[in-house]
Amino acid sequence: MKTPNVRNILVAIDFSRISIQAIETAKGFAQRFGATIHLAHVHQFYYPAGFTAPMPPLIPYPTYTYDQEAEKRAARDLNLLAKKHELSSSTAHLLTGAPAFDEICRLARELPADLIITATHGRTGLKHVFLGSTAERIVQHSPCPVLVARQTKKQPKNGACTSINTVLVPVDFSDCSLRGLAYAIGFAEKFAAKIILLHAVELGYAYTNDGYAMYDLSELKKAAQKDAERQMVEFVKAARFGRAPFETAIRTGSAVEEISAFAEGHDVDLIITSTHGLTGFKHILIGSIAEQVVRHAPCPVLVVPSHPEIRSAQLVRRPRRARRTRRIKRPRAFQRSEMLTRKYRKLGVNPFPERRKTNKFRESNVC
Repeated sequence: MKTPNVRNILVAIDFSRISIQAIETAKGFAQRFGATIHLAHVHQFYYPAGFTAPMPPLIPYPTYTYDQEAEKRAARDLNLLAKKHELSSSTAHLLTGAPAFDEICRLARELPADLIITATHGRTGLKHVFLGSTAERIVQHSPCPVLVARQTKKQPKNGACTSINTVLVPVDFSDCSLRGLAYAIGFAEKFAAKIILLHAVELGYAYTNDGYAMYDLSELKKAAQKDAERQMVEFVKAARFGRAPFETAIRTGSAVEEISAFAEGHDVDLIITSTHGLTGFKHILIGSIAEQVVRHAPCPVLVVPSHPEIRSAQLVRRPRRARRTRRIKRPRAFQRSEMLTRKYRKLGVNPFPERRKTNKFRESNVC
């Protein structure tokens, strides 16, 4: 990933308070980079149960559905929101597709957007399992970096991003994290911020066969700490920090917990992390550290995709293939000419001819 060259900023809006606060954050970044702000709202109308039943039209006038009225109202509210924040109405985009994250990612590719700013509702537990998070899905599929804004104690109530003094960059010494660090260095230079490189040594859990024996893991922790320090020195040498000041830190424990605790304890203003781009079955089993950090971090998180060109290629609209009619293959016993009698034609119409044959006696002897 190259150093940030932010020209277009796309802000996802759902007319909630936290999403409107993200506009002020976008204005702060637009002043630093000289970028244009675009607003995007995905209109999804759900009909109530009472309006789903079919009924004949009673009035011969042109019908005007509730969906059209709601879409017109959403367009009017979006234009008023852009005017209130001194933005051009031409940069307000009303999308009508589904799902919401897919439409936002497609618009980011068409603009093209260099940064997406969205807010998270912070759902956890059963709400997160059933409802999910649009912000996390945007992080997973976006072709450009995504900033998940979050209200902090230092920010004013309007959510404006006043200044960024400390940037936390979690690393795992991979090429993916090295590209994310290169993006973070260019980002920190714009704000004259300090960079902190954090690596979490996760030892996992130790089990025994009988369940009673105890092991002393102090030596294992020392060896892992020493190896992590050696890799950190090599990792720093491979990066080019330029004029950006930096320092390193190594912690032992779960990566997500250590990143969140370190950000809260050291007054971090922004977390910049990269994602490996796991999808499909790997994403279900392993998950994504970046998405978990987005969910639990106490400050805004900027996620940099490791393979933006692959994600951009997946968002190309492809024509749908015509559906092929599936032919019902009849048993070979009914394809022969000697079996095309009236009796076997009746059996062939039934999807279970053998069951039809065995129940013939029951059907003819019903009282």
